[in-house]
Amino acid sequence: MIFIDSWVWLELSLEGDRRRAAGKVVQRMRNEGGVIATTVLMEVGYRLRRQADARRANRVLAAIRRFESLTIEPVTTAIALDAIEIRDKYYERRELEVSYADAVHVATAVATGCDRLYSGDPDFEDIDELDTVIVN
Repeated sequence: MIFIDSWVWLELSLEGDRRRAAGKVVQRMRNEGGVIATTVLMEVGYRLRRQADARRANRVLAAIRRFESLTIEPVTTAIALDAIEIRDKYYERRELEVSYADAVHVATAVATGCDRLYSGDPDFEDIDELDTVIVN
């Protein structure tokens, strides 16, 4: 099973330069199964409303929620507490500027037993908790 960061969904939805590569990640999810945290929905919806419009954001969110091979995990207390540790670990080391949402994504991926996390965000490159793939 794989975790799909909001970057993948945004790249597809906004037709970015790496749209084809993001599409391959979604295809992999269809074959292996995938996970996102509810915070991915929040990030995707917010950014699409800012960069496109509310109608497009709502269509994309509905499409994401329809994937049978995708599990949308709530942010539980355990995940939130793990995310605090992840955020604190990388902030203090100043190796990565992992955001709170990204820390939740890593914690969710680990908690749900994902093999890898896919993103285009280089902040995930040196995360020790999980294998990450930076989509090019």
